[in-house]
Amino acid sequence: MIQTWVKDKLTETKLINASKKRAEIRKYLDYYTGTSVEQYITEYFNSDAFKEIPPSLTNFTRKFINKISRIYTLGASRTTGSTTDAYQSLIPTKDVRMKHIERMTTLVGTVANRVYWQDGRFEYRPIYYFETYFGDNPFKPEAIIYPLLNNSSDLSDTLGVQWAYWDADVYAVLDGDGGVVQESENTYGVLPFVFTHREDQIDSFYVEGASDIINCNEQINIGLTEMNLGLRFNMFGQPWVKGLMADQSMLRSGSDTILDMGDTGEFNITSPSGNIADAINHIKFQIELVASNNHLWIQWAESGGEVPSGISLMIKDMERKEDYYDDIALWRLYEKDFYRVERAIAEYNGISLPEDIGVDFQEVEYPKTVQDQILKDDFDIQNNLITRAKIMVRENKDLTIQQAQALIDENKKRNEKEGDQSIFNKFREGARQDK
Repeated sequence: MIQTWVKDKLTETKLINASKKRAEIRKYLDYYTGTSVEQYITEYFNSDAFKEIPPSLTNFTRKFINKISRIYTLGASRTTGSTTDAYQSLIPTKDVRMKHIERMTTLVGTVANRVYWQDGRFEYRPIYYFETYFGDNPFKPEAIIYPLLNNSSDLSDTLGVQWAYWDADVYAVLDGDGGVVQESENTYGVLPFVFTHREDQIDSFYVEGASDIINCNEQINIGLTEMNLGLRFNMFGQPWVKGLMADQSMLRSGSDTILDMGDTGEFNITSPSGNIADAINHIKFQIELVASNNHLWIQWAESGGEVPSGISLMIKDMERKEDYYDDIALWRLYEKDFYRVERAIAEYNGISLPEDIGVDFQEVEYPKTVQDQILKDDFDIQNNLITRAKIMVRENKDLTIQQAQALIDENKKRNEKEGDQSIFNKFREGARQDK
């Protein structure tokens, strides 16, 4: 009796939590894409408010999320020994997909990423709504179920939504009631998913998403709408009269209208007092606070001032730099998880890949002055930290290393042939000959 009751309560709790989680993720995605965001603030206003003005909607969620997610800004270099070139041909879209996956992981907290084989190469699809089954390890799912895209043309056909089920042995398609529509063997022998998390888990498999950014964005939308409502009433004010009898009609005032209020009548317009500057400063404060919590800094659009140097940017970015190195360690583990699944899928398709993979993330550099860059490049060349060919490729990404080296060799031959006969010297020599 007690066991049944407890089981029912736990099932009910799980369903409620799952529903809340799906609604939360939907809200996060809406704020990131800027889609249907007005639905989240209309409850804070009466129905007549939006007859006066449209809701004020801004989207800094996308900008903040993209700024925080910097691991794949310049992509990653992956090596698999003698099979590196062959492996690279299998992952032509991986950097693009991983950049998106990182951003979505930062946004919603935990993402299930399916790895699949399509047209002779790997593809990757992030999944946001999913449920997992755990065995002995509460941090390593053994099975996953998630809704498939609804192919029905009838948008009201929610019962037509099907679900996909995967474990290491079985793939199945289920209907809305849990009945098996299709079942087949998982020929890969592994769960073809990699689970990415915003940060390392503490006491739960799922990690909290960017709730502070989303909540702040919602507060700003409410504040801007309130401010614009106040501005509208401040601009036009509320007309009022004194001494007008109930049986008398009131003419609309205007520059071409003369109002006769009698001896005791009075006409006036009252505008509510409001400090727009204080409202704007409060909105800025809220944005700056959530930016600071995420180790971002904001420079509002203002005229004048010096352009910050690379050194000053590095100092301001010190905390975010530490976050970056922490994230690198985490995403290097995810890269290895992706490769483990890729190896299993490749083996099924008759392609053999080595056991391990090397991953090097391309770090974003801070801007340097021309002189600083010259000094650094000269130092790196003198200490064999870089080649002239790589410097040329950095300046012209359309060149390969081989093409850059060929140009350097050609330029060297021409310069040696011309010696010290610069254009200026040649001009002076020609002038002497003319005399």
